[in-house]
Amino acid sequence: MLDPIEFIHNASSISKKSMNRLKLKTNPFSEKPIRGNTKFFVGRTSELSEIADILGAAQYGSVANAAIVGTKGIGKSSILNILYYASKRHNHWVVELEASQITARQFLIQLMYGIIKDNLFSVDGTLSSDYMKHSQKIIEIYKRLSNYSDKTPVHYPREKIERDLKYLLNEVKEENKLCVILIDEADQFAKRSCLGLLQFFHSFLYEDDILTFLAGPPTMVEDLTKISPAIRDRIPKIINMPPLTKEEAYDLIKRRLEDSQITGAKGYQPFSEQSIEKIIEECDGIPRRIIMTCSEAVSLGLKNGVDEIDDEIARNAMKNLGISVGHQILNHLTPAQSKIIKAMAELGGSSTVTELSGILNNSTGTIGTHLSDIYEMGYIYKERDGYNVYYTLSKELKDVLITKEDIS
Repeated sequence: MLDPIEFIHNASSISKKSMNRLKLKTNPFSEKPIRGNTKFFVGRTSELSEIADILGAAQYGSVANAAIVGTKGIGKSSILNILYYASKRHNHWVVELEASQITARQFLIQLMYGIIKDNLFSVDGTLSSDYMKHSQKIIEIYKRLSNYSDKTPVHYPREKIERDLKYLLNEVKEENKLCVILIDEADQFAKRSCLGLLQFFHSFLYEDDILTFLAGPPTMVEDLTKISPAIRDRIPKIINMPPLTKEEAYDLIKRRLEDSQITGAKGYQPFSEQSIEKIIEECDGIPRRIIMTCSEAVSLGLKNGVDEIDDEIARNAMKNLGISVGHQILNHLTPAQSKIIKAMAELGGSSTVTELSGILNNSTGTIGTHLSDIYEMGYIYKERDGYNVYYTLSKELKDVLITKEDIS
């Protein structure tokens, strides 16, 4: 009889021998936050320079709030984390928040809680000696915040919360310090329910000594402005996070491998040159995709008992994770365009506007317009055969939408 606990224990135990075969001590591809450890951080010289200029200018009275924008997995959270520690080194107040609060009141409470907990208390959990003259008031506010829930007691209304925040910023904080506020996933504020919060931001972000960085997707500032047009002039700086260059992607993998390779390992072992090339080509310069793919490839290598991770294992890793150029294209398409692409796949990868119109129950004019847009983006091809124009999926789309069984 199978003992399920014993089975899971045995199946999940990776022997030292298997790891040594891959010339690794541990799997070096972890997605854990950098948390001040920059040995795995690569590139971003121009973006870091922009941030340094913004922080430097703010220290001398020229405050310009900024948006850090880029696609998912590009490294925005890592940049915020580095900014957190850099600001701490300057002895500023720093608060890290996620855009999970949907009202100005909830945001204020989380902000104050972060200010007190992360900046006024020492590592041992006691109030720093620098703020002892304000101890009674600070402890009183902190206790009130510690008991906070989504249903804040009526005896702590927003007006009092705002007064307490102003007290912390104007009376407790030293004049030579900034209050640096880092908000990840700030695109979550781009909805009607957050209009009050964005209106509050419009005045709050204009305060002296408050420097805010909001991180989100490329359209974040535009989306926030649609909800509250006035917010645009409060975020004058936009820092775009492009994909890593090929050299930076190679460096990202190399640094992590070197940290975990056993003595005697060379180059990119256990990865073959072809597997590294494949991963860098398919992951499109997105750090999270590169790390996830490498981690999955190491796991597959251990499972298969190999001593080298070749391009086939790399391809299988990407297949398991749904990472490929084809998947990236699908994610980029609109729902209507995606339906058309999938219908083309059902027809074998090549079809006319009329054939697609029949399958999708839509007019040839609408289908034709969408196909023209997709063609302009380079995701499909077209050729004329007599009176008919055939549209054909690119190889990348065929790879993810049409299986070998479909072809046979």
